[in-house]
Amino acid sequence: MKKRFLQFILLLLASNSYAQTTIENFSYGTVTSTSADTLTNPAFGGSVWRRHSGTGGPIVYHGTSLSYPGYSSSGMGGSIGFNFGSGSREDANRSVIPYSSGTVYVSFLLTITASGGTAGDYFFHLLDTNAMTSFRGRHYIKNGSVANTYKIGMNKGSSAAPNYSTLDYKLDSTILVVVKYSFHPSANDTIYTYIFTSGIPATEPAVPTLVSPDISQGDMAQLNAIAIRQGTSGTMSGKVDGFRVSHTWNDGPLPVTFTNFEAILLDNRSTSLTWETSSEYNNKGFEIERSVDGIEFESIGFVKGAGNSNRIQKYSFAYANNQSAFYRLKQIDFDGKYAYSTIAYVNANTTKSETVLSPNPFNDHIQISSNTSIDRVEIMDITGKLMHSQVINNKSSKISTNDLPNGIYFIRIYSSEGISIERIMKSN
Repeated sequence: MKKRFLQFILLLLASNSYAQTTIENFSYGTVTSTSADTLTNPAFGGSVWRRHSGTGGPIVYHGTSLSYPGYSSSGMGGSIGFNFGSGSREDANRSVIPYSSGTVYVSFLLTITASGGTAGDYFFHLLDTNAMTSFRGRHYIKNGSVANTYKIGMNKGSSAAPNYSTLDYKLDSTILVVVKYSFHPSANDTIYTYIFTSGIPATEPAVPTLVSPDISQGDMAQLNAIAIRQGTSGTMSGKVDGFRVSHTWNDGPLPVTFTNFEAILLDNRSTSLTWETSSEYNNKGFEIERSVDGIEFESIGFVKGAGNSNRIQKYSFAYANNQSAFYRLKQIDFDGKYAYSTIAYVNANTTKSETVLSPNPFNDHIQISSNTSIDRVEIMDITGKLMHSQVINNKSSKISTNDLPNGIYFIRIYSSEGISIERIMKSN
């Protein structure tokens, strides 16, 4: 009886939770446009958010939400705003379903309105409330390489300077951040961070955006809270919304988990598309999209989804065309939100390519050569995002790929003969 009562209390603390996922959309009602609009005010988030440090500069509650297409918690409820500045400022945390084993995914929407300076400081971290000084997975912001941009950094604790993103992110633009904390019983726990500016991969990317530099920093006994911090270093400010904390990539950033998506040319001059999902939530169905260049996609059909499911669901779609093309799925929820699958490509050209790429798999460069002059090349990741573009105007060139993470890519080659596309892979 005592154990059941404890479980009941934990579920109350993790409000808006279901299917072992803690969801925080800041759905606390209408703002009053007064100083009472604070996250720790009992009239708003004060029933679940608690101040654990600082006495002034409260975290502000906003009645408007942040939006990110395809994200399960996009455009719901309100949001909160944090501001760095002089003097003591409020830091707050809220409980989540506790985890002490396996992997935990913490995803949230972020809009930075002021980057705060060159030194950098952290605004978010994970927490074990039984050890209030063990802040883990600290996430930092500092000025970007050019005006009106910022970089995101992360470390496990505080024993090493954070690793910062190579890319700059635009101020006043909403991005999706996914933090992955993995418990390792016989080794150091690990923390990775994935950052997205558009779209959401159907499966967890092979290479994270950020890796903790201080992996030997002490581990948490459990992860049972998330926290927002307002420091005094610089003048950083921003908004946060749509927290989701779960054991799986699916229940964190995605409402539907794809386990497979393939496109195959058939002898009857058609293309067969097949895919599977391991779980679905609020899934209206799949819009099938096709593109000849990997840039402009058009809808060619729709397949109804299972709605809600925790079992493997298999789908198929036949298209009466056997030409080379890119295909992707636009998974649509009943409320209109959507997310894209990875891209599948079919190559109908059975003749040997006159363009040679080497090595493949590649590491820090790709050597490209052809018997005709190459105008330019573009490299896209498996979601269709443009990762690299380079003018060639020659029959051969060496392309630097140091900035590309490991994974599968498509390289689009423009020449006087037209456009050709090849599938390549980076592997260290």
